[in-house]
Parts: sequence; C-alpha cells; structure tokens
Amino acid sequence: MREHMRGLCDEIWILDLGGEGRGTRKNENIFAIQTPVAIAVAASYGKVDRNIPAKVHFASIDGTRDEKLKTLDAIQDFKSLLWEDCPDGWQAPFRPGGTGKYFDWPLLKDLFPWQQVGVKAGRTWVIAPDADTLEKRWRTLCSADKNKRAALFKDSPTGCKAHDTPNQLPPTWGRLKAISDLPKSVPPPDIMRYAYRSFDRQYLFADARMLDRPGPALWATRSNEQIYLTSLFSQPLGYGPAVTACATIPDLDHFRGSYGAKATIPLYRDAQGRGANILPELLGVLAKTYGRRVAPENFLAYVYGVIGQPAFTSRYTKELETRELRVPVTKDPALFAKVRDVGAKLLWLHTYGQRFVPKDSHAGQTPKGKARCTKPVPGDPGNFPERYEYDRSTETLHIGDGEFAPVSPKVYEFEVSGLKVVQSWMKYRMKHGGGKKSSPLDDIRPERWTGDFTTELLELLWVLEATLAEYPGQAKLLSAVVKGPCFRADELPTVPDYARKSPEPQHQKRLID
Repeated sequence: MREHMRGLCDEIWILDLGGEGRGTRKNENIFAIQTPVAIAVAASYGKVDRNIPAKVHFASIDGTRDEKLKTLDAIQDFKSLLWEDCPDGWQAPFRPGGTGKYFDWPLLKDLFPWQQVGVKAGRTWVIAPDADTLEKRWRTLCSADKNKRAALFKDSPTGCKAHDTPNQLPPTWGRLKAISDLPKSVPPPDIMRYAYRSFDRQYLFADARMLDRPGPALWATRSNEQIYLTSLFSQPLGYGPAVTACATIPDLDHFRGSYGAKATIPLYRDAQGRGANILPELLGVLAKTYGRRVAPENFLAYVYGVIGQPAFTSRYTKELETRELRVPVTKDPALFAKVRDVGAKLLWLHTYGQRFVPKDSHAGQTPKGKARCTKPVPGDPGNFPERYEYDRSTETLHIGDGEFAPVSPKVYEFEVSGLKVVQSWMKYRMKHGGGKKSSPLDDIRPERWTGDFTTELLELLWVLEATLAEYPGQAKLLSAVVKGPCFRADELPTVPDYARKSPEPQHQKRLID
C-alpha cells in the first residue's frame, strides 16, 4: 500500500494524532475508540512519474484529547506544523527515519535473520494452565454428537475446522483424522508445555487439527537445546525488557499478550542445534575482534544481557518509536564477556532452569527467593479462589484464603511492555479464568487450586526477584557498552536472502491418502 501511494502521488502528508488504547504506550484518542488515528493528505500535481516515489512528510500532535483538538483547531495551513521528511524507499514506513548513534547499530532482526510467527491457536480452549483440564475438554468434545462438534470445536473462518484432515506437526508425519469423525473414546493427543505469555508456562495440544497457524518450521526445529527470544517489531516497545526468552514453543502473543506478528526468534535453524540462526560470518568478525571464538550461545547471551532489561527501553524510548530494535554490540572483549555472563544467568532464570544451566545446578532448578506460601490456598473445589488482592503495606499477595509473602511491589508490578506478569499469571488461574472465550469448552476449568499452582507461582516470584536483583548491574554494563566503541551496522556482513528463509526439511515424505 505504501508503495502504491508513493507511485500515485507527488507528496503525502501524515499528521499522527495517536490515540493508542491497547498497545504498549497508551494515550488519549480524539474519538471514543482505542485504535490510533491520523490525518493523511495525498496530492498529485498533474501527470505523476511512477518511477519517482512521492515525498512523504510527517508531523504529530501529542497531549490529552482536548489539547489535541485545540491544536488542530489552531492550524491555518501546512506551515502551522513542524514537518519531518520520511525515508523515500518505496515500501519505507510513513514515519521519519531515526538519527543518532542508536541508528548506526545493527537491527536485532539482522543479527538473528530468521524470525517466525509464534503459534496462533485460533481458539482458546486448546490452551490451559494444567494438563488435566485439556484432557477433560478433549473427552467432552469427543463424547458430543458428531453434528455438534463443530460448534464445540469452534471452526475458524480462515483457519482449522472440525472436518479438516491436516498433516501432523513435524517431526512426525501422516494425515490426521478429522475431529468430526473421531470415535467417542479416542485418547487425547499429546499435551505439551507451552510458552503462553512472558514467564507464564501453560499447556497446549500438540496437534495440527486444533491450531489455525501452528508454524510448522518452529515444530521442526524444536528440541531440548532450542531457545526462543520474543519481542515486538510492529509496535514501539514500552517499559520493561526489550526481549524475553522461553525454552518451549511460544504463542503468537507470547511477549506481551498482543501485537506478536513475526517476532519469535529461535537460536537454531534445526532440531540438532548445528545451524545457528545468526548473521552469517558475524561470529567470525567477533572472534577476530575479541581474539577468541564466540559460540552462538555466547552471542545470544550477550544480546539478552544488553537489551533484556528496562534500562535499555527507558534509555531509548524515543528511538524505539521507530519500531527499530537495534543492538549495541561492543568491540571490547572484556565487556562482551561481562554482559554475556549476565545474559546467560537471565536466560537460565527465564527458562526456569531449562537452558544455560550453571555447572553447580541441575536442569529445571532455579534458586529459591524470599517469597513463601505463608498460608496455604485451600485445595477443595468450594474454596477455589475467584480473585486475588495485593497488600502493598505488608507485601502480601492474597489468593482467596491463601497468602504469599513477602512479595515486593516491584515483583508484583513487574512489566513487559504493559503486560503485568504476576497479575496476568494470576488471572488465568482464578476459578473463572482470564482472557477471551471461544467455545463452551472454555467453561471446563481446573476444579481446584492445586499444589502445582502454588509451586509454579513461587517459582515465578523467585525468578522475578532474581531478575530484579540483576537489573542495577545490567544497567551499568549497558552504560559502559554504549559509551565505548560498538559495531556499526555497515561494519558487519550484509544479510543474505537465504538467511531469512525457513530452513528446508532434510527429508520430504510423500503422504499418500
């Protein structure tokens, strides 16, 4: 569309009025809607030369609704506003390009050139905070009359339907039988751990029939070594870390609950961990600069250490309005090692001990923090918590009749671009659950608060405690990095086209019905 408009016009003016009501940086809208608005004026002065892109000018009006309307009312002509020129690339955004040292650094999307869309289920009932609930939903679906299954299943207009017979997810093969044709006693498909939101591990049916956009390439490259970063590329980042990590396949909106788009970055391009998803020849450039080999895992840890913190998003709030997430890659080998070590520790914490495991620890273990369950949450169905409350004065998290303390305000308010991590985690585990509903199957919920919920909540609180303890030192390292020499994007290899494409499967199997 941008290319089309540039070809039709001589000049385009974009007056951005903001008004984002659901994104990472909320502000008042001039209308009673949550979608940002703008005024666009496009002009042609006779016959347009389609080989020359239109000049695009940009201005914005900030403030409250009344302030915006007052400013608009005072505009007499184009000279009343301060316009900035936008890049003239045919498909370049209708926003000004950035200036300053930040924009000399390489893009995260170029350092890890293969990005994927996380899993889009298309229906909420296939995800749950515990595996037992998924099994009950499956039994209810299969026990229903075949003519009623589509309504329970929740056919998608552009996605999976109960009568579909897709191929199973990699690495397995074979066509699956339609949900509508299954016998009533068929056992449930595999249920796996699922990275639903940042720091929130839930469960998912690992079955292609139930997922509108499962992302086969992600499934083909998953393994016990794979690790994923998620972020935002279509919205300006808000407060909190610029990236988060997980050890299991992530949801489309894993990072902050919306605007996920193509923002999942696997470290490896294969299940064996032999092909790193890192800019080709980059590690060789780093090795030459540092005087030592740089493993793919070390580079990932460095990147996580430098941008996986709120000091980064706070420092570059203005620059991140361009939606360009760039990484300062230091030329100092000692500083690289320090940032790498912090990043490795955070990756260990944020994958709940599954990746980057220290030598003195075991896989799946994370350090205990201060928070304790000081009063158990009743485990009987009649006392399943319907709400939670936080007492800032006593640093106590009340869950029904249960209590957890001490939970510091910083832990309780921990944020990832607007996603309140602890509060989001709690909403999905209350009696009536959180989020949207897509089917009557969503009404099948956990019947009680379980011991696993208590354990997982404590692990979440401990991970956030340990994360917050790292942030001050991380911020100092970031300052040292950006004050010292960093690689400019033009000093690094260019991204070849093949590096952005999904890897081809090693073996293609012909499926015969």
